[in-house]
Amino acid sequence: MLITITTGFGMMPVMIPLVVLAVPPILVTTYEAVRSVDPSPVDAARGIGMAEPRILLQVELPVALPLILGGLRSAAIQIVSTATIAAYVGLGGLGRFIVDGLYQHDYEKVVGGATLVAGMALATLGIFWAVARATVSPGVRRAHQGVFRT
Repeated sequence: MLITITTGFGMMPVMIPLVVLAVPPILVTTYEAVRSVDPSPVDAARGIGMAEPRILLQVELPVALPLILGGLRSAAIQIVSTATIAAYVGLGGLGRFIVDGLYQHDYEKVVGGATLVAGMALATLGIFWAVARATVSPGVRRAHQGVFRT
């Protein structure tokens, strides 16, 4: 209610909580992914004279990419699942089926809306699987079998 009063009506009252929901998993997993990179390739890069920004971009980030994508995937799925709250402030979306179905005691509509939201979450998983498959090096992908199954 306070967000609606301070920012007005429209998308802002919904976008602020969704962004706040997404930021922690992205920041935490990115930090931990870069921190957990094996120091051997980093030392080897320093040994051949690579500058620190180049080491970050060409050694640490490619190795940390599967975990970074895992954090992005987690945040995206949380946003897709939670975006149904937009229906409570009258912005529609798939949450409208759930809210209207609950109000009208039409549980088929509720189940249909929930199924659509679950389908969107699964589609988001599929998109991130494809992005990981296209961007993560096969050698790094084998080292992170638990993060993205190939």
